Amino acid sequence: MAKRFNREGTYRQRPDGRWEGRLAYTDDDGNRKRLSFYGASQEEARSKLEEAARRLRQGDPAKDSRMTVAAWCDQWCATTLEASDRKPTTKALMRTMLNTHVKTCRIADMPLAKLRASHLEAWVLELRKRTKTATVGGEQVTVPALSPATVQRAFRVLSVVLDGAVRDEHLAVNPARKVPQPKAERGEAHVLSVDEVRRILESAREMDEDARGRRSHNFPLFALIAATGMRKGEALALRWSDIDLDGGVIHVRGTLSRVGNRLVVTTPKTRAGKRTLHISDGLVAVLRAHRLAQLEDRMRAANVWEDTGHVFTTGLGTPRDPRGVLRSMEAAARRAGVSGVNVHTLRHSAATAMLDSGVHVKAVSVILGHAGTQVTTDIYAHLTDQTARKALNGLGAAIGLN
Repeated sequence: MAKRFNREGTYRQRPDGRWEGRLAYTDDDGNRKRLSFYGASQEEARSKLEEAARRLRQGDPAKDSRMTVAAWCDQWCATTLEASDRKPTTKALMRTMLNTHVKTCRIADMPLAKLRASHLEAWVLELRKRTKTATVGGEQVTVPALSPATVQRAFRVLSVVLDGAVRDEHLAVNPARKVPQPKAERGEAHVLSVDEVRRILESAREMDEDARGRRSHNFPLFALIAATGMRKGEALALRWSDIDLDGGVIHVRGTLSRVGNRLVVTTPKTRAGKRTLHISDGLVAVLRAHRLAQLEDRMRAANVWEDTGHVFTTGLGTPRDPRGVLRSMEAAARRAGVSGVNVHTLRHSAATAMLDSGVHVKAVSVILGHAGTQVTTDIYAHLTDQTARKALNGLGAAIGLN
């Protein structure tokens, strides 16, 4: 419903010499409201009043809110975000982004009413200038604290929050819509050779042997990821009910993540994430042996065992923490003499091996649970080019052109 207001407004000169323009209008709820606009001249006051009338005719708030960016972020998180259907992990990530990359910056104390596109551009520059100390080649060097992808993600989150301010009539326009989104070029995935993967798996097996009695079970977990390309969270979310060892089938149905101080299993973000994998006989044998070892853990723990049904557990039956798994992978890589490795590296290496052996990119995309082949080709473009070249070289040789 259009707001009703007196067309001209009223004007008076105040004792201090300034001019005041008053505008009365009825809001969408039928409430009568009055606003005042001030200027050094009657024309300046009139200009501000006419701008407010124009905004009201468009259904926008007459004035932007004086609430600060930080205060609105808190209110948005407590209401809009909390009431949304976003996954708990997504909600936690958005809160972290706002707390870490918005509320700690100069933009946090700025009133929404004064927020402009140039302020958001200055905020992006502030994020890019943040640095940290890292060890490179044995030396301490200063490097950017935030990756381009993190800056881009922070910008997207704040833009969503400002959309909420427009919806709730704290702002007439979202200034983030006037700023080009920061770019984040996707870097080439770090890929291990087959020999490096074997060495890491062997190191994990040795670590498991060294830890006998407190069962770390790193080898079967890392072997599963290396042999299927599963994500770390997907592997940790697996329950024995998701696996048919006789049929050699794994059903990927969820992902395990840490939200605050809790481990939470949620459904995949996309339909493609929920998938069925047909695994090799060798991996079936690894999982059978792991199940027997887990039964020994259960007998050892006795009545303190927690029957969660998870495939990869602590010595008490609870799901393994992703952070602990990352530390174990880094330890196994160091032991194997391989640097720059995390759990996700095994996934990239599995994808590379499949593509390099000539598996069609569509099949690789399905196995990895990508939303589409475009995601796969974006990540592994350099590799798919090599595979295509090999295919054409093979075709040329077959028809006698090589």
